[in-house]
Amino acid sequence: MDEASIRRLRSVIPVLNEQRNILVGAGLSFAGHLVDLTIMQLRLNLHDISEEELSEFSNRVSLDIAGSKSSDETPVGR
Repeated sequence: MDEASIRRLRSVIPVLNEQRNILVGAGLSFAGHLVDLTIMQLRLNLHDISEEELSEFSNRVSLDIAGSKSSDETPVGR
């Protein structure tokens, strides 16, 4: 992707954020969620992050969260 394309795509993100806020403000949370997904996909493309990399990252974060929750549930003194 050339620099001009990258700049154009980056300039779309604030517009999408505005539109998302308008949708959520109007009570259209599902439509807002769809715009959030669009923004995420755009950012993934801009940063050349594959679906596999995102999936691996999500799995690691989930494991870290699950690990921290289970350690929080351990009774004191054990």
